[in-house]
Amino acid sequence: MKKPSNISLLDVGHSCFVSTLKPYCFTKAFLFLPMRFAKSNGLMNRNCEMILKGEVQRCWSVWLGRTGNHFGIIHGWTKFRAENGLQVGDVYKFELIKNGEIPIAHFHCKYSVKVAKTEEHRSK
Repeated sequence: MKKPSNISLLDVGHSCFVSTLKPYCFTKAFLFLPMRFAKSNGLMNRNCEMILKGEVQRCWSVWLGRTGNHFGIIHGWTKFRAENGLQVGDVYKFELIKNGEIPIAHFHCKYSVKVAKTEEHRSK
């Protein structure tokens, strides 16, 4: 599967990426993670809980796993999305900050496109 053009893997270790929330994120109860991100962080064959931190460091328990040919957050996304007021078109940064038995990620809501481009430029 090709990397969608709206996703940027920001650092050498690929522990974070920037993307835009698409309409499917609101009609389906899951959020796909880029395959390159999932593979490079050893998440592909895992079906486990993940702690997702929002902007104010509040934590949500979500569940990672496969759905068809995709990998991502398959449970808990709807609640996280609603409680953070996310909308179609919002740019976000997904940053894996701990990859242990229970991975922990920071979801930077409503991330600035300008900041994303600056960070992507610095990582090259």
